[in-house]
Amino acid sequence: MTTEKMTVHKALAELKVLDDRILAAIGACNLITTKKNNQDKVRGKTVAEFTADAKSAYDKATDLIKRRNAIKDAVNVSNANTTVKIGDQEYTVVQAIDKKNHGMDFFKSLRDTMVEQLAKAKTDLERNNDSLQQKAEQFVTGLMGNKDAKTNGDEFDASVRTYIKSNSMELIDPVGLEKRIEELDSMITAFMTEIDAALSVSNALTTIEITY
Repeated sequence: MTTEKMTVHKALAELKVLDDRILAAIGACNLITTKKNNQDKVRGKTVAEFTADAKSAYDKATDLIKRRNAIKDAVNVSNANTTVKIGDQEYTVVQAIDKKNHGMDFFKSLRDTMVEQLAKAKTDLERNNDSLQQKAEQFVTGLMGNKDAKTNGDEFDASVRTYIKSNSMELIDPVGLEKRIEELDSMITAFMTEIDAALSVSNALTTIEITY
């Protein structure tokens, strides 16, 4: 049984290379073979040498797997119980990592959708309203005729105003997108700015114990 203490920072660094080491150790395993009774060696080795090498390769692979699993388990337990403060809010490390890797993506997607919809609505509004005067005059002139439009100026102007009023667009913005976008953008920026530093400090200061 092996017991060892290390920081979470060291544990995470080791986990990054352990998977490759495990795969390499498994790939190097020659655990069983065949031999004719009249042969003294197998694969260029005596039976005793082959046996010793096979046992050593097996032990190396299983030890690495056990070490990897022990470190991973200890990190998971630590992350579930260690808290970090980001802004005015405290999170467990598990919560902070999940929010960084997944939760913030949803907020970003919502923000980007709001930005896109707000821009489209404003463009549609401006395009429609900017051309209303001309459209209104053309419409009323078509109804009254050029001669009547020129001689009945008051009626023409009143009809133009009525047309513009009826066909003007307005924004229907129940949630107040500009404010919501600003709030979300500030929250996302603040969180993403602080999360990496908070996790780095926590990982450097937090010690775990592994047993395998």
